[in-house]
Amino acid sequence: MEPQPHTVESYRDAVLRLVNALPPEHIALDQALGRSTAEAVTARLPVPAFDNAAMDGYAVRSHDVANADRDRPATLTRLSYVRAGSSLPQALHAGEARPVMTGAPVPPGADLVIPVESTASGRFDDSATVEVWPSGRANIRRRGEDIAAGALVIPRGATLGPRDLALLAATGHDGVLVHRKARVAIVATGDELSSSLPDGGIPDSNSVYLRAAIASVGADIASTLVARDDVAALREALDTAARDADLIVSTGGVGPGTHDLAGRLAAEAPGGTLATVAMRPGRPQAHATWRGTPWLALPGNPTAAFVSFEAFVRPVLGRLGGGAEHSGTAAETVSVGWESRPGAVRFVPLSVGGDAESVSVSPFGPPSHASHSLSAMFRAPLIAMLGAETADVRPGQLVRVIEPA
Repeated sequence: MEPQPHTVESYRDAVLRLVNALPPEHIALDQALGRSTAEAVTARLPVPAFDNAAMDGYAVRSHDVANADRDRPATLTRLSYVRAGSSLPQALHAGEARPVMTGAPVPPGADLVIPVESTASGRFDDSATVEVWPSGRANIRRRGEDIAAGALVIPRGATLGPRDLALLAATGHDGVLVHRKARVAIVATGDELSSSLPDGGIPDSNSVYLRAAIASVGADIASTLVARDDVAALREALDTAARDADLIVSTGGVGPGTHDLAGRLAAEAPGGTLATVAMRPGRPQAHATWRGTPWLALPGNPTAAFVSFEAFVRPVLGRLGGGAEHSGTAAETVSVGWESRPGAVRFVPLSVGGDAESVSVSPFGPPSHASHSLSAMFRAPLIAMLGAETADVRPGQLVRVIEPA
């Protein structure tokens, strides 16, 4: 089968059509970091949950201190303390002042908290009365003034971070409905991976990278297999991989070589495609469904496998997990231009320079071969994603960048 030409965008769309979001499950908040919500979440409790004191002071009725000032304080009957965590105290009556600590519930009838500093003594004591005057602010956090009960707090499809989990807890949740974690099987192909080192063998860095990259986006590793350049061996590895996985990711064997078997098997499988994608590195790609399990076949070159993960595997894992279906990109200004040829999306490793006021980026090593340099691609803090229409890059130009895993 002849490879089908694709742009990066059209091939990403094609592999995304292989998968749907995994079923939801309800889990405890302490297990939900990095998971994506399967439904919009609303507040069960308002924030604050009740009217409470914004500072240490005295809860009073504003009518009782309306005409008071520092020179003519109002004298009120002092009641017992209310601390944070106390139950709601009895209603406040005319002429009374109740000491309240920050976060303590404000007694019904009180509409003002006077800071302890705005008292004649300037401190809390056990006297029967207290002399106070208004400070100009109510100093009361009203029930629901930050978040009302029933308000949206987390949208559907959000990837939960530490602050999201705290927000859920603050609004009355002890668990959340999220999509199940994806289980991914890795298959590395090639006789060279099983050869003895250093006589012709190649370390299997792709499996090491993929295991770490997949884990970094919140998916689980179902298995890691190595298959020789033999059709029967590769079929057996794929059969094993498909038994307990939601996705198979293989590396190697998608080029035109005589021993490139993964692409051929993918093209013969249901929904299979052997493709040439207009990108450098990572031009040869393939995908299919194997024994009912979606399969992405990436190139074996480590730099090509790396950018293929960012361009295609990460979005697929995002859809499976119910979250973002694209690699996060931003724009940075280049400080050093370089010659380039349009016609394909190019992934170029970048170094970061400048200072806090002016950050700029430049190629990590010689631009002519940086995208194929293993050391540059795996050490660079950012990767430029130059559009297929981009010709020479000029100093001061904005370029899209990926912050890789």
